[in-house]
Amino acid sequence: MSWSDAVALKNSDLNAFLFADVGVGSNGCELTILSVLARLGQDPWEEAARLSELPNSRAVDCLVQSISKMPLDPLAFAGISATVARVMLLLPAQGRTRVQSIAEATDAPTPGQWAIMIVCCVTLVVSLATSLTQGSVTASVAPLPKSETAETK
Repeated sequence: MSWSDAVALKNSDLNAFLFADVGVGSNGCELTILSVLARLGQDPWEEAARLSELPNSRAVDCLVQSISKMPLDPLAFAGISATVARVMLLLPAQGRTRVQSIAEATDAPTPGQWAIMIVCCVTLVVSLATSLTQGSVTASVAPLPKSETAETK
């Protein structure tokens, strides 16, 4: 193996796709397609090549399923369809028609995408309700001013 082979990135036509950001993880770190696929135990370059061979709708479904398994923050989950559509534009077309626009890639959400959107919405509503409830409980148990406590003794 020559030195240039040892340091060259595999399948460089896939690198724009693999290094695309998909959101912030629950630990605050940015996730890329490469890190998502690696965390799932897949060879990122092989999986990207496989996705490039699939029809657009199937590739989108595969990416949504993969990304949904990651510990992303709720806002990243809410925008998962737009994120997948954006990164699909970076995937080289090999044996399939190229996605012409973000709208084309997200026209008809699949049942899996609907389920993810519902889970994200419920999570957001529950977290908002929890924060509102905690705020009202804190306000109702506020300590009395010192002047009132001295008068009651």
